[in-house]
Amino acid sequence: MSVVVAVTGVSTLLGENLLEILESRAFPVARLLLTDPGEVKGRSVMFSGHATRVVSAETADFSDVELVFNCQPDALPEQFAATQLDSGVCVIDLCPDVEVAQTALCVVPEVNSELIRTGVHNGYYVSPAPAVVAAAAVLATLHERFKLLRLNLTSLSSVAEAGKKGVEALASETAKLLNGRDAEASFFGQQIAFNLLPLTGKVTESGATDTETQIITQLRRVLNDEQLEIAVSSLQLPLFYGQNVVLHAECQFPVDLNEAQSLLRQVPGVSCIADQICSAVANAAGKDEVFVSRLRTEPDNDCGIMLFAVTDSMRKGGALNAIQIAEQVFTQLDH
Repeated sequence: MSVVVAVTGVSTLLGENLLEILESRAFPVARLLLTDPGEVKGRSVMFSGHATRVVSAETADFSDVELVFNCQPDALPEQFAATQLDSGVCVIDLCPDVEVAQTALCVVPEVNSELIRTGVHNGYYVSPAPAVVAAAAVLATLHERFKLLRLNLTSLSSVAEAGKKGVEALASETAKLLNGRDAEASFFGQQIAFNLLPLTGKVTESGATDTETQIITQLRRVLNDEQLEIAVSSLQLPLFYGQNVVLHAECQFPVDLNEAQSLLRQVPGVSCIADQICSAVANAAGKDEVFVSRLRTEPDNDCGIMLFAVTDSMRKGGALNAIQIAEQVFTQLDH
């Protein structure tokens, strides 16, 4: 079954990675519509050996589109909004606004693809935040076996999650500092090079940021446990790529580390690093797995488990997860 596919925000980091993975996985594209917001000056993108013209999202003809990947905030055409979606069109939103993210169906295929199979949707899916994708892929099997009661999650985000401007800001500031010049804070409001910022997103009245609140909401939804107590801190690191999460969970039942390792090794897309070898963020760059290391129990409490997980935020943390959702949707339609 070939599919007419639209990618909005194709010039973003997510959009570029999405096209690369669509091609490498031989997704059955019948026709490709590539859009960017605002004025587009005759740019073309190569896909499967052919040049495809990028058009303005405001003037693009979406009439026969069957699948939309949204890769840029505020770039999704109004007719594809979650509340106005026509039947027969599948939208996978990688950049939902805050209100949509609170209620939409969040999917990590390794965890809750049954929601696709059972049709609990209106054709609109959210590919959740990279921290949620990484954490959910690891935690789901542990939750099923040991029953998580409380989770402390620290998200360590790279600048790629802020888009090309974030990457450019880190590169520019780093170059200036290494050449003995002052690095004026620009995109992040404070210097990011050789620094660490204690938040990502906007601070809300509660003191948490909207990013932290979104992670809690999406992770509960993916794990299908609204009662799970979750505390999140989201930090901005001076890394170009990669999503890191530090997880500390309190479980109802004692955790056997050998069993936990065995369970994680059976999860598709998760690579559990044995012994004391740690998986650094550089090891995950360009890869499609979630890498788990530093798996251990809490001192003096065998119901507490701690671990470190890392993934490429543009691939499994973003574009690949969205494409896996689409593959599940259209495989389901074929049967």
